[in-house]
Amino acid sequence: YQRPYVWSQEEQWAPLWGDIRRLTEHRMDNPASNATHFLGAVVTQDAPTGPVGMQEFQIVDGQQRLTTLQLALDATAAAFAARDLHALAARLNFLTHNDSNFVADGETALKLRHTNRDRAAFDEVMVAEAPVDHAALNHRSSLVTQAHEYFASHVGAWLDSDPDTLTARADALAISLQT
Repeated sequence: YQRPYVWSQEEQWAPLWGDIRRLTEHRMDNPASNATHFLGAVVTQDAPTGPVGMQEFQIVDGQQRLTTLQLALDATAAAFAARDLHALAARLNFLTHNDSNFVADGETALKLRHTNRDRAAFDEVMVAEAPVDHAALNHRSSLVTQAHEYFASHVGAWLDSDPDTLTARADALAISLQT
Protein backbone atom coordinates (compact mmCIF):
# COMPACT_ATOMS: atom_id res chain seq x y z
CA TYR A 1 0.00 0.00 0.00
CA GLN A 2 2.97 2.30 0.38
CA ARG A 3 3.72 5.17 -1.91
CA PRO A 4 6.97 7.12 -1.77
CA TYR A 5 7.33 9.76 0.92
CA VAL A 6 6.08 13.07 -0.49
CA TRP A 7 5.44 15.37 2.46
CA SER A 8 7.18 18.76 2.33
CA GLN A 9 8.31 21.53 4.64
CA GLU A 10 5.73 24.11 3.59
CA GLU A 11 2.70 21.85 3.47
CA GLN A 12 3.26 19.43 6.35
CA TRP A 13 6.51 19.66 8.35
CA ALA A 14 6.25 23.33 9.33
CA PRO A 15 2.55 23.12 10.30
CA LEU A 16 3.20 19.95 12.32
CA TRP A 17 6.18 21.50 14.12
CA GLY A 18 4.07 24.61 14.78
CA ASP A 19 1.34 22.45 16.32
CA ILE A 20 3.84 20.50 18.43
CA ARG A 21 5.52 23.69 19.61
CA ARG A 22 2.19 25.36 20.46
CA LEU A 23 0.98 22.30 22.37
CA THR A 24 4.28 22.12 24.26
CA GLU A 25 4.23 25.82 25.16
CA HIS A 26 0.61 25.48 26.26
CA ARG A 27 1.64 22.60 28.54
CA MET A 28 4.47 24.73 29.96
CA ASP A 29 2.03 27.55 30.74
CA ASN A 30 -0.67 25.16 32.01
CA PRO A 31 1.06 22.13 33.59
CA ALA A 32 -2.23 20.44 34.52
CA SER A 33 -3.48 20.59 30.93
CA ASN A 34 -4.41 17.38 29.15
CA ALA A 35 -4.44 19.05 25.74
CA THR A 36 -3.68 16.80 22.78
CA HIS A 37 -3.49 17.14 19.01
CA PHE A 38 -5.59 15.03 16.63
CA LEU A 39 -3.59 13.69 13.71
CA GLY A 40 -6.30 11.71 11.98
CA ALA A 41 -7.04 8.03 11.73
CA VAL A 42 -4.54 5.39 10.69
CA VAL A 43 -5.87 2.33 8.88
CA THR A 44 -3.94 -0.91 9.34
CA GLN A 45 -4.24 -4.55 8.36
CA ASP A 46 -2.89 -7.48 10.34
CA ALA A 47 0.44 -8.68 9.01
CA PRO A 48 1.83 -12.17 9.25
CA THR A 49 2.88 -12.98 12.79
CA GLY A 50 6.15 -11.41 13.84
CA PRO A 51 8.41 -12.29 16.75
CA VAL A 52 6.71 -13.58 19.87
CA GLY A 53 5.34 -10.68 21.88
CA MET A 54 5.14 -8.27 18.95
CA GLN A 55 2.08 -7.52 16.87
CA GLU A 56 2.78 -6.43 13.29
CA PHE A 57 0.53 -4.43 10.99
CA GLN A 58 0.64 -3.23 7.42
CA ILE A 59 -0.31 0.41 7.01
CA VAL A 60 -3.20 0.93 4.60
CA ASP A 61 -3.64 4.66 5.23
CA GLY A 62 -1.46 6.96 7.32
CA GLN A 63 2.04 6.05 6.15
CA GLN A 64 3.04 9.68 5.44
CA ARG A 65 1.87 10.78 8.93
CA LEU A 66 3.50 7.87 10.72
CA THR A 67 6.75 8.32 8.83
CA THR A 68 6.83 12.03 9.66
CA LEU A 69 6.03 11.40 13.31
CA GLN A 70 8.79 8.79 13.57
CA LEU A 71 11.24 11.24 11.98
CA ALA A 72 10.15 14.03 14.36
CA LEU A 73 10.45 11.73 17.38
CA ASP A 74 13.90 10.50 16.37
CA ALA A 75 15.15 13.99 15.52
CA THR A 76 13.91 15.23 18.90
CA ALA A 77 15.60 12.34 20.68
CA ALA A 78 18.82 13.20 18.85
CA ALA A 79 18.47 16.85 19.92
CA PHE A 80 17.97 15.71 23.53
CA ALA A 81 21.00 13.41 23.37
CA ALA A 82 23.14 16.22 21.93
CA ARG A 83 22.24 18.26 25.02
CA ASP A 84 23.00 15.39 27.44
CA LEU A 85 19.30 14.79 28.12
CA HIS A 86 19.72 11.05 27.68
CA ALA A 87 16.78 9.94 29.84
CA LEU A 88 14.39 12.05 27.75
CA ALA A 89 15.99 10.76 24.55
CA ALA A 90 15.45 7.19 25.74
CA ARG A 91 11.76 7.89 26.39
CA LEU A 92 11.35 8.93 22.75
CA ASN A 93 13.57 6.15 21.40
CA PHE A 94 11.14 3.71 23.00
CA LEU A 95 8.53 4.99 20.51
CA THR A 96 10.73 4.55 17.44
CA HIS A 97 12.94 1.54 18.19
CA ASN A 98 12.05 -1.92 19.47
CA ASP A 99 13.81 -3.32 22.50
CA SER A 100 16.77 -5.48 21.53
CA ASN A 101 15.09 -8.50 23.14
CA PHE A 102 12.56 -8.45 20.28
CA VAL A 103 15.03 -7.97 17.44
CA ALA A 104 16.64 -10.91 15.67
CA ASP A 105 20.34 -10.79 14.82
CA GLY A 106 20.91 -8.77 11.67
CA GLU A 107 17.44 -7.18 11.79
CA THR A 108 16.72 -3.51 12.37
CA ALA A 109 15.16 -2.37 15.62
CA LEU A 110 12.96 0.24 13.94
CA LYS A 111 9.27 0.06 14.75
CA LEU A 112 8.22 1.45 11.38
CA ARG A 113 9.51 -0.40 8.32
CA HIS A 114 9.28 0.86 4.77
CA THR A 115 8.79 -1.46 1.83
CA ASN A 116 9.34 1.08 -0.93
CA ARG A 117 12.23 3.17 -2.26
CA ASP A 118 12.38 5.19 0.98
CA ARG A 119 13.50 2.23 3.07
CA ALA A 120 17.25 2.81 2.78
CA ALA A 121 17.01 6.54 3.53
CA PHE A 122 14.60 6.01 6.42
CA ASP A 123 16.72 3.28 7.96
CA GLU A 124 19.92 5.29 7.53
CA VAL A 125 18.69 8.46 9.20
CA MET A 126 16.81 6.65 11.95
CA VAL A 127 19.85 4.62 13.07
CA ALA A 128 22.39 7.45 12.70
CA GLU A 129 24.19 8.41 15.88
CA ALA A 130 23.32 11.73 17.49
CA PRO A 131 24.10 14.40 16.65
CA VAL A 132 23.19 13.38 13.12
CA ASP A 133 25.41 14.79 10.38
CA HIS A 134 22.73 14.90 7.70
CA ALA A 135 25.14 16.16 5.04
CA ALA A 136 27.30 13.05 5.47
CA LEU A 137 24.43 10.59 4.96
CA ASN A 138 24.27 8.62 1.71
CA HIS A 139 20.62 9.61 1.22
CA ARG A 140 20.98 13.29 2.16
CA SER A 141 18.83 14.41 -0.79
CA SER A 142 15.90 12.18 0.22
CA LEU A 143 12.78 13.90 1.54
CA VAL A 144 12.96 11.50 4.49
CA THR A 145 16.42 12.78 5.43
CA GLN A 146 15.38 16.39 4.80
CA ALA A 147 12.38 15.97 7.12
CA HIS A 148 14.60 14.58 9.87
CA GLU A 149 17.02 17.48 9.43
CA TYR A 150 14.14 19.98 9.49
CA PHE A 151 12.83 18.67 12.80
CA ALA A 152 16.31 18.32 14.32
CA SER A 153 17.21 21.93 13.50
CA HIS A 154 13.88 23.40 14.61
CA VAL A 155 13.72 21.40 17.84
CA GLY A 156 17.34 22.31 18.60
CA ALA A 157 16.75 26.01 17.96
CA TRP A 158 13.62 25.98 20.12
CA LEU A 159 15.38 24.16 22.97
CA ASP A 160 18.34 26.55 22.81
CA SER A 161 16.19 29.69 22.62
CA ASP A 162 16.08 29.89 26.42
CA PRO A 163 19.03 28.07 28.07
CA ASP A 164 17.64 28.75 31.56
CA THR A 165 14.61 26.59 30.84
CA LEU A 166 16.24 23.92 28.66
CA THR A 167 15.30 21.00 30.91
CA ALA A 168 11.73 22.19 31.46
CA ARG A 169 11.28 22.82 27.73
CA ALA A 170 12.68 19.41 26.84
CA ASP A 171 10.50 17.65 29.40
CA ALA A 172 7.36 19.42 28.17
CA LEU A 173 8.25 18.59 24.58
CA ALA A 174 8.79 14.92 25.44
CA ILE A 175 5.40 14.78 27.15
CA SER A 176 3.70 16.47 24.21
CA LEU A 177 5.21 14.01 21.76
CA GLN A 178 4.25 11.04 23.90
CA THR A 179 0.58 11.96 24.19
